[in-house]
Amino acid sequence: MSVYLGRYGTTFVESEVLFAIVNEDVDHARALLAEMLPGERRALEHHCMEIAGMIQVMREEEG
Repeated sequence: MSVYLGRYGTTFVESEVLFAIVNEDVDHARALLAEMLPGERRALEHHCMEIAGMIQVMREEEG
């Protein structure tokens, strides 16, 4: 991977993407995503959807 991994103190590309988004570093996030394999991107997307689903359930429970 030629994009600098570890800018946000992690060695995992998935967490690096999330930290980049949290820090509004969209260019870095896109560069990382571009270097991931399609299956890796799908897995990350799936995990993000799982998290969003959990948050939605918690929001409904708090309701």
